[in-house]
Amino acid sequence: MKFRKDGDILRFFGMSLGMILLGLIISLFISPIFFGAGLIIGGLVLLVTGLYVSTKPKEYFIQDERVTKNTDKAGHHAFWMVLLVITILNMVEIYHPSSINYLDTSTVIILIGIYSFLILRWYYNKKGDAE
Repeated sequence: MKFRKDGDILRFFGMSLGMILLGLIISLFISPIFFGAGLIIGGLVLLVTGLYVSTKPKEYFIQDERVTKNTDKAGHHAFWMVLLVITILNMVEIYHPSSINYLDTSTVIILIGIYSFLILRWYYNKKGDAE
């Protein structure tokens, strides 16, 4: 198995190994161990991802025009979905004052935006060019 050794991959490996080292230092010298454990786990995930990416040629990860167009389209529609959710929450706030706190609903709004973008991107990539 041949690995790429270009600057992008080496920088990625350096960051992942730095995260693992920082996680070890934090877990040894600071009492809450879960901060260090989180950095170690994140560094290991990045290390495995870097190993996978380094076995593929660089051209393998370049997106073509169709995927870029579908991603832009999904982002556009996800934006309008989030705007619709915020509008609905404002309408509820108008008719029932102080029933919604934006600090409580901000996580829901962000999750709706992220998941609608991912689902729409998957849908448009599966659908193809039907327009």
